[in-house]
Amino acid sequence: MTLTISEALAATPHAALEDIARAAQSTPLAVLEALPAGEVTALPGQFMVEVLDEMAGWGEITLIVNTGPVILEAKAPLQGGTVAQGMYNFKGKPIGGHLNIAACARIAFVRRKLFGTETRSVQFYDSEGGCLFKVYLGRDAARQMIPAQIAAFDALERRLLETAA
Repeated sequence: MTLTISEALAATPHAALEDIARAAQSTPLAVLEALPAGEVTALPGQFMVEVLDEMAGWGEITLIVNTGPVILEAKAPLQGGTVAQGMYNFKGKPIGGHLNIAACARIAFVRRKLFGTETRSVQFYDSEGGCLFKVYLGRDAARQMIPAQIAAFDALERRLLETAA
């Protein structure tokens, strides 16, 4: 029996969006769009370069790529990047790689519990509703989100909302 997105969210409200999407035979973006008010702000993908460049000053973050059977995490500061031939090219290590800028259709600022823990993340989605990757705010030694990163997250979200309006 396939669940609706609402039923899957109700059954496992703090699960990963990809897990909820699988239960509802939907996409992670469709689940994201069904989250309760206040948990997500979605913006056009055109802001990808600006968002990634801004996050380069936030300190250690957790970058996650969730393909279903594989969840890769890297904890490190983003080093920013350069744009060439339609790609955003990460500088530095250990987070490196090349992102096709045109592939990013939506960017979401997300505030929600994940497996019972309060989180904030910036998530990047393609035009088919798949999640390209997520950047979660870092945590201190007591496993609390870093206040300066929370402030930077909130400020960037507000600025982009004003720009998009």
